[in-house]
Amino acid sequence: MKRKIYIVIFLLLSFFSLSAEKFGYINSQTIFQRYRGIEDINREIDKELTEWNKQMGEMQNELSELELTYKDQEAMLSEDAKMRKQQEISQKRDKLNKFIEEIFGENGKSTTINKQMLKPVADKISSIIKKIGDEEGYTIIVDFADGNILYAKKDADLTDRVLDELNKEFFVPVAAIKKYIVFDFVPEDKETRNEQYHIKLAKTLYTSLKVENKVEPVNIKDVNDYLRKAGITNIEDMKPMDAINYGTALNADYSMTGRIKMSGSRIIINVKLYSMKMKNEVLNIDREGSSALDFNAVASEILTEIKTYMEK
Repeated sequence: MKRKIYIVIFLLLSFFSLSAEKFGYINSQTIFQRYRGIEDINREIDKELTEWNKQMGEMQNELSELELTYKDQEAMLSEDAKMRKQQEISQKRDKLNKFIEEIFGENGKSTTINKQMLKPVADKISSIIKKIGDEEGYTIIVDFADGNILYAKKDADLTDRVLDELNKEFFVPVAAIKKYIVFDFVPEDKETRNEQYHIKLAKTLYTSLKVENKVEPVNIKDVNDYLRKAGITNIEDMKPMDAINYGTALNADYSMTGRIKMSGSRIIINVKLYSMKMKNEVLNIDREGSSALDFNAVASEILTEIKTYMEK
């Protein structure tokens, strides 16, 4: 059947190109992969699949336990008891197979939910293609992912056009993206320097605060270049107004400084967040950890608190 479809598409393309008609193509696979809302859709689908897989696993475990128990007890069971056990096992296996077919079969619920979740996007794509076709006089637009296209000019590829239109709802003007700087954190003792907690925390904040299309860091090279040109060599002496002024000069919205010290087994952390717009300190976070593992949890708490503030 697919071979017939490919032949028809090829004949149509040949006919329209010979007739000087306007044709184009898209790659639906690329569109779905690069659609900015696809992660949210996949997340919802995965929730359902996780629950179904959990149910299937529980049913498989029940069946396995029943089979093992029967195997252990078989020699001691009467013929009637054996028959009852075998029947129970058979019913469990049938129930499992029915569940697998109902959920994961060719027309099962997992296939249905995929179609249901993707249908609104597919409808939007169809609408965009129709709009391009109607407004720009295309006679035919085919799907590169489904058709056996042997040759097509690049300028006939409408994939990016469709993607741009589809992703418009996710567009955020560059001016709306908030930028931040994480200045080097100060280690206040030899133990902190040895364990590099100051570097680990600064790196965590620099890499993990980024939120696509909302918040992003000022390039660390640009920060270091600015500090070097300004003759700033000792971050330990940085004052609040320095963090604000340097951040303003680098077109940031926020800047961060921090200090970490160890006292016995305690890791004592202080992080300050400054707003360039408000020209003052907006968060002063004090946390303590008692081990390397605890430090990671504390760093995650600090990250969440700063991210929540910056996204509001």
